[in-house]
Amino acid sequence: MATDKPGAIVAQGAPSSLAVTAPAMAILLVLLGAVFLPEHVIQGSRGEFLLLTLFLGGGAAWLSGRAIASTWRPYRQAVLYSLLLACVVRFFHFALFEEELLSLGYFIVEAIFLLAIATLGFRAERAAQMATRYGWLYRQAGPFGWLAGERSPADAP
Repeated sequence: MATDKPGAIVAQGAPSSLAVTAPAMAILLVLLGAVFLPEHVIQGSRGEFLLLTLFLGGGAAWLSGRAIASTWRPYRQAVLYSLLLACVVRFFHFALFEEELLSLGYFIVEAIFLLAIATLGFRAERAAQMATRYGWLYRQAGPFGWLAGERSPADAP
């Protein structure tokens, strides 16, 4: 289980850990790049990017990250599934909008974005799991973290 290893980057429960801040920064950079430098981030139009990469790909990445965490699988599966999902999103760009299929630069941008979304989905589910299943040891600290210590009476449902 990923939470047994204290050195694992995703196992750290602090809401400000690198496993939360790095994906959030990656998402922010991709979105800022799509707005201010679209020729480096988006191959087609902004609408195509918004529909396929952000909504469909991002939603699938969030749900796959949560599904992996809910079955207590290791984080490395989220990485693998995000890369496969980036291949699918790239293919959809090719099949629906006649964009280049084997474009390494755009694939890397989509893979980074989808991995960041999957990581946050993984962390959100893992934080809820740690707080509910191990409530005597941990309490939830924000949507993506947990801290050692019992819940206060104000946190009780």
